[in-house]
Amino acid sequence: MSREARRWTVSLPCLLSAALAVVFAVPQSSSAQVLYGSILGDVKDASGAAIRGAAVGVVNKSTGLARQGMTDGAGRFNFSDLPAGVYSLKASQQGFKTFEQTEVTVNINSVIRVDVTLEIGSMGDTVTVSAEPAKLQTETAEVHVNLMGAELTNLPVPLGRNYQQVYRMLPGFAPPSNSHSIPTNPARSLEFTVNGTSDDQNNTRIDGVSTTHIQLPHVVSYIPTLESIQEVNVVTNSMDAEQGLAGGAAVNLQTRSGSNAIHGSAFEHHTDQHLKAWPDRFGDVALNTGDKPQASYDQFGATIGGPIQKNKVFFFVSYESTRDHRTVDRTVTVPTRAMLKGDLSASPTPIYDPLSGNPDGSGRTQFRVLPGDPNYGLCNTAKNPNCLNIIPAARMDPIAMKIASFIPANNIDRDRSNYFVSGPFAFDRHQVDSRFDYNVNSKLTLAGTFGMLHYRTNVPTVFGDTAVGRPIGGSSNPGHGHGNTYRLTVMGNYIFSPNFLMDAHYGWAKQGTASEQPGLGKNVGLDVLGIPGTNGPRLFESGWPSFEFGPDSGDFARVGINENFMPYYRHDPQSQYVVNFNLIKRKHNIRFGGDFYQMALNQAQAEFITGGFGAQGGFGFDRGITLRCEAVDPVTGNCEEISPGSRYNSIAGFL
Repeated sequence: MSREARRWTVSLPCLLSAALAVVFAVPQSSSAQVLYGSILGDVKDASGAAIRGAAVGVVNKSTGLARQGMTDGAGRFNFSDLPAGVYSLKASQQGFKTFEQTEVTVNINSVIRVDVTLEIGSMGDTVTVSAEPAKLQTETAEVHVNLMGAELTNLPVPLGRNYQQVYRMLPGFAPPSNSHSIPTNPARSLEFTVNGTSDDQNNTRIDGVSTTHIQLPHVVSYIPTLESIQEVNVVTNSMDAEQGLAGGAAVNLQTRSGSNAIHGSAFEHHTDQHLKAWPDRFGDVALNTGDKPQASYDQFGATIGGPIQKNKVFFFVSYESTRDHRTVDRTVTVPTRAMLKGDLSASPTPIYDPLSGNPDGSGRTQFRVLPGDPNYGLCNTAKNPNCLNIIPAARMDPIAMKIASFIPANNIDRDRSNYFVSGPFAFDRHQVDSRFDYNVNSKLTLAGTFGMLHYRTNVPTVFGDTAVGRPIGGSSNPGHGHGNTYRLTVMGNYIFSPNFLMDAHYGWAKQGTASEQPGLGKNVGLDVLGIPGTNGPRLFESGWPSFEFGPDSGDFARVGINENFMPYYRHDPQSQYVVNFNLIKRKHNIRFGGDFYQMALNQAQAEFITGGFGAQGGFGFDRGITLRCEAVDPVTGNCEEISPGSRYNSIAGFL
């Protein structure tokens, strides 16, 4: 069934909000910005007196971006909306030596204070100092941590190279964990909780744009390649209103930009079965034979970035490929050949004929086979002289016999966990992240980012294409998965005046994914097995129905489709429009703006009721139909006690 759902989240601070900001703003405060940072400070002379009208300028050392300003009557300066990077700051005034501070690192969503003391002397003389990181953040009330790209690429993160793995080292974070199947979560985003809040109360923005997994908001829809990350700002308390939609953590990720120097890198991470220990099956020593199962995990890629036009236009591109190919295996329980022929004489419990006895289940007699019956040859009269617990040939259901012909014979000589199967699992993912920056002039800067993730996966099943069954391993969805996820951001800021600035960005993302089980496109239930009411004319209604044995399908491995929600096809778009203004008025910094966020679900998926079967149909064979009522309540007529049962009773109900 096709379904569409839309949700809008709008945050539009109005003039009243701005007025309240003026009233409650505190002296010497400044607002951080999700995509940018700020440098502010005071310029004073040696006696501590404020210097009015001093020229102050900052220059990005990588891109040449420059901003100029003057101190106000109190000697204050404030540079807002600065792209992240390393800056040098100069301050000068007639009659004083020029002051220069190098290596001023500006991070996104951060405010850096640089206070300047000018010494009396000639402007031609320069006093240069090197910046030191602040010991304590004093300009905002936020509780945040900055993870820099160099740290992320050098830290020993686990295979998958996901920056979210580093969260386990941050205060307030529960250890992140993998979540959902590969088709549902091809980015392999991690699920985590912060400060005891729900796992769906976190909001991650990539270059200012939220990347929510719309259907499952406790994970994100896109994870940039590790080499493409400039920094990750993680706010866990007292976040600004601009970082809404978050109750646990507001995560702001900025992708890497190019600079005036050309830089590139290449990498590969590889592991295989030769680098791993033997996967001992401590509970099944009989299977610890042969060679190690094949396992190859490869992640490789490259980056390049640099100038297109010096000090004006820059680019950065990152590519990463993930190839996870391995042999997976599983042991399940299948009915023996004797069982499927109707010989249940090995059962520890009686198998009763449901057509005998009374309607309340009492008075039933055991199945037995008589001479002349085609199934009499199954009876070992030396051990079973009355040929009990053998189903007569005439009582064997022809559809059940068809299904039984698709079930493989046990390959381990025992009653339970008697079928061992292995198969090839594959997960291939290719990802590109890119960014372009354009310093148009001293007032306007623009940037754009684009990312794409393409994946394919194949998950084998215990009965293969013949009768499907549950996945062997690698992912929880059987069969084939494939899809593409895209993200796009266009952003910029404009300086109307040194005291009035605007930054805005537009983002769009779309997660496309599909998961298809083996046998899709063929109405196995209706056309092959001849079961009316199964399958249907639409594609997602085709394939194998589901056949379960025993309570919670615990007696024997399920035959047919294992999941009642497959197949599915999802194309979920989202877009976001954000505009913010900064008004610097004397000692106050007033920031206001709007955030319009639109999300949509556009999916075709088999609808189901929790605990029920999928669109293909299904059948459950419990033990009760071949049990006997041993005691009936004379008042209500209900059965109060039934005969003991075993998994042989469920396979008898099936046959």
